[in-house]
Amino acid sequence: MSGGRDGSGPSGEKVVLKRSLGLTSCIGFVIGIVIGTGIFISPKGVLLGVNGSVGWALVIWTLCGLISIAGALCYVELITCYTKSGGEFTFLLDAFGPVMAFLRMWTLMFLIGPSSNAVQALTIANYVIVPFFSCTEVPQTSVVLIAMCVLLLIFFINCMSVVWTARLQVFFTIAKVLGLVILIITGLVFLCRGYTENLENAFANANINPRGLPSAVYSGIFAYSGWDYISSLTEEVKTPEKTVPRSVVISMTSVIIIYLLANIGYFSLLTPQEVLSSDAVGADFGEKALGNWSWLIWMFVALSATGNLNGAVFGRTRTFFVAAREGLLPEFLSMIHIKHLTPIPAIAISLPFSMLFVLVGDALVLIKYLTFIDWTFTAFVVAIIPYYRWKYKDMRRPFRVPLVVAIVFLVFTVFILAMTCYSSPLYSFLGVIATLAGVPVYFVCVWWKSKPKWLSDFILRTNLFFQKFFFAIHQEQKTY
Repeated sequence: MSGGRDGSGPSGEKVVLKRSLGLTSCIGFVIGIVIGTGIFISPKGVLLGVNGSVGWALVIWTLCGLISIAGALCYVELITCYTKSGGEFTFLLDAFGPVMAFLRMWTLMFLIGPSSNAVQALTIANYVIVPFFSCTEVPQTSVVLIAMCVLLLIFFINCMSVVWTARLQVFFTIAKVLGLVILIITGLVFLCRGYTENLENAFANANINPRGLPSAVYSGIFAYSGWDYISSLTEEVKTPEKTVPRSVVISMTSVIIIYLLANIGYFSLLTPQEVLSSDAVGADFGEKALGNWSWLIWMFVALSATGNLNGAVFGRTRTFFVAAREGLLPEFLSMIHIKHLTPIPAIAISLPFSMLFVLVGDALVLIKYLTFIDWTFTAFVVAIIPYYRWKYKDMRRPFRVPLVVAIVFLVFTVFILAMTCYSSPLYSFLGVIATLAGVPVYFVCVWWKSKPKWLSDFILRTNLFFQKFFFAIHQEQKTY
């Protein structure tokens, strides 16, 4: 199947993923994914973990930001060492083999990916609709329908154009940063007017319980999560050796500053007790500071979650595309639309599962089950750095993170794993079981090569059907 005489697209250009993401687009993706709903939710968890101490809460926010930068820089070294997209899947495949890589892809495709998509879509729907039902209960059917419409729109744009997806991400990033800037400026104005009592003597009478610190760190890290998705876009980034490190440093530094100023802004009007009793700190601050204009905060939270969803869909689907190209998923998922030059099959495969989790409504519970697994794979990925420094001393490394940074972050991931096991042993165990369920799937669908002819023919016909359905062909030029 082809779009032109030489098998190229209608315009005669090669059917290939183009390097269309520059520094601005990469910064937009990182900030757009990292700044989600966490900054509006996590302040309560951080403050609770430090027993209501404002000063120590700000210290935890800074510490979590620095830890996140350390992790991001570890991934940057691996990104610049490899020339393939796929992120963690690619790293694990090369270092530990196909079984480990398949299990990572399994959790992303069927568990973590669709469940987190559903949570973000439902969050967007709730924040869009709540201002219109301030006096009555929000109809759940309306929330579900809006969430499904959001998913359809985001997936449609991702299918149609890489450039427009990147532009949309930059727009959402600007919108969410603008919202936080309004929040920050509002808080600073109140501070200048003398509303400083919540920040005075911030460390005085701090009675910190060491047992609460892990939960404070966990809440802070949740707000900084998402920086790893840049590793899935390597083949679509212009000069990744330069662009990726710059974008990560600029983005994560900006996020730390924004988060610290946002928390200071919160405490200009909200007492520690009010923050601890709030489930939506940003919304409560908006009602106090903006009055009738508080709907702006709700709108900015919705835009923030939409940017997070858009970036996550873009990043995860590239992992599925690369996994199929490596033979660990059905062949049609490694094909590119001959006109739009996007991996439409790999994008579309995630939509029905995301829709299903929206209808089920228990996606947030599933994410709790898989937190332990998520951090386990992160530990394996970061462990590649010291392992390869020993095994492949002369390996091409355009960017080298100091080894001590990798070791410190690895120790931190082990700390997170131990904390998760201690606080949620059942969730951790069930997460492991859900992940290991992918092992028999791997051996049947990937490892078993001598399939009967009828099954091989069925797989061939299925791939051909979806190739025609999606109007897609194999990549015509290597980009890695």
